[in-house]
Amino acid sequence: MRHVIELSPSGKTFEAGDELLLDAMLASGLAVPFSCRRGACGSCKVVVTQGEYQARRLAPDAPAPCYPLAADEMLLCQSHACTDMRLEIPGWSLDTPALVFDARVLSKQAVAADVIELVLLPDAPVAVRAGQYLKFRLEHGDTRSFSIANLPAEDGGRLVFQIRRVSGGYFSEGILDGLAVGDRLQLEGPFGACTWQDDAADVVVLFATGTGYAGIKPILLSALKQDVEVTLYWGGAHSADFYDSAFLDQAALEHPRFRWHPVRAAEGRVQEVALSHGYRWEVAQVYACGNGTLLSQVRTQCLEAGLPSHRFIAEAFVASGRSSAGTALPAFDPIWEKVGPRYSLDGMLAAREKSIRALAAIASRLKVGMTTGEALEMAAEQLQAMGASHTWHPTYIRFGADTVRPPREGIDRQRRLRASDIVVVDLGPVWDGYEGDYGDTFVFGDSPLHLACTTALHQVFDETRQAWLRGLTGRELYDFAEQSAVTKGWRLARNLAGHRLADFPHALFESKQLAELEIPPSEMAWVLEIQLCHPTEPVGGFFEDMLMLQA
Repeated sequence: MRHVIELSPSGKTFEAGDELLLDAMLASGLAVPFSCRRGACGSCKVVVTQGEYQARRLAPDAPAPCYPLAADEMLLCQSHACTDMRLEIPGWSLDTPALVFDARVLSKQAVAADVIELVLLPDAPVAVRAGQYLKFRLEHGDTRSFSIANLPAEDGGRLVFQIRRVSGGYFSEGILDGLAVGDRLQLEGPFGACTWQDDAADVVVLFATGTGYAGIKPILLSALKQDVEVTLYWGGAHSADFYDSAFLDQAALEHPRFRWHPVRAAEGRVQEVALSHGYRWEVAQVYACGNGTLLSQVRTQCLEAGLPSHRFIAEAFVASGRSSAGTALPAFDPIWEKVGPRYSLDGMLAAREKSIRALAAIASRLKVGMTTGEALEMAAEQLQAMGASHTWHPTYIRFGADTVRPPREGIDRQRRLRASDIVVVDLGPVWDGYEGDYGDTFVFGDSPLHLACTTALHQVFDETRQAWLRGLTGRELYDFAEQSAVTKGWRLARNLAGHRLADFPHALFESKQLAELEIPPSEMAWVLEIQLCHPTEPVGGFFEDMLMLQA
């Protein structure tokens, strides 16, 4: 008997009989998320809103699925339909989001002597998070990136850009000057991880210079909507550079908890002015938009003043470059490094950046006396608050002796974090359809053995990454890492062997382990995993990151 399975809210349907629902869905050509078939990763988790199902019939010696589920949830890879059903996949669209779209010019006006405000209306609404940017696609695969300076969802779908005129600039003088109302442009995106984080910070501090303000304005608008205490420091050379001062002055009158400071070059750097105002940086959230030098200086000085590292959110923009949708992909191996139709390097980098921030946030909330189960619940809340749609593998947190266990091996959820302990945190969140994967090891107290573990761990990772730059294959990399660990008195756990990373889910394209790869792995396509275990003591450490030329 065949059953009709409806997917909400898209209304798409497929048929399933005795086969697993995952197999039936894939056979119907639907890009269902999944990363394993063992019931361990949770990627194919769905909510059952109607109908009945039966759990997979396992062999007597097969391990039971270990992914935690709510009463109304099931795993497609472990379930058979018994009736017609209606299912919902949280945070996942069966329709591939449009990465490239067309828009027409609504208006163009000068807001300063050298700044043009360009307003576009896309052919269909574009989902944008406050702080993201778009690429304008030009001839020969070239692009220009510009921040979205408004909240399109609250502005009739319009996209507002504030573009500085650059002398001799290919776009700002060669193309922008010639645009007229009604002209059409092709855009790519949105991109960017410097987005509004709704995490209840006591105070929000914004930094911008020049037209970096365009990327900060939507974040300011989000803060004003939520009536949080927010202050903007906007740097410029002259009074005329603060081209949106009328709006800011009016906003300050309407929102008593908002202040802004125009910082002229003669008055110092924006962060120096802010640091003189006596914030409680340990409870602040900082957003910054500008050139790389500015961001580095702001970050360093704010962290020295007490700002937690995960509460500094910034993005430096490259003025021009080629479209990530066109030129980066030919470097990937066509068999082992396939990607999906919406893959972009920008999306991968944004996912990595958010995963690193999430890891820092979760680590900062670990407390002595907390159980592993409590830590996992806290991590799930943190990822959800930061905007992760779901996780492509479960979050793994290990305390003490559990740090020598492989990720999918059972742990003691009641084990408590001790004052002198070692902790592993391994995240696999999905951000805006892209997989993030980042893990690290943290030491509580000052145990020499625990500290030695983290030192050796990062040394092995760094040395193996340097070996990758010499052109080693994936298999050779793990042979190298094993020898590197031995020379430092530790054992490499070969069961953690690296994996693909891509637009979600990479298992649709290829799921080969890095340690089995017989070709040199490409940049930004693989995660290098290093787990070390002490030869005799129950002490282990774990670190992983995407293989990148500049990590």
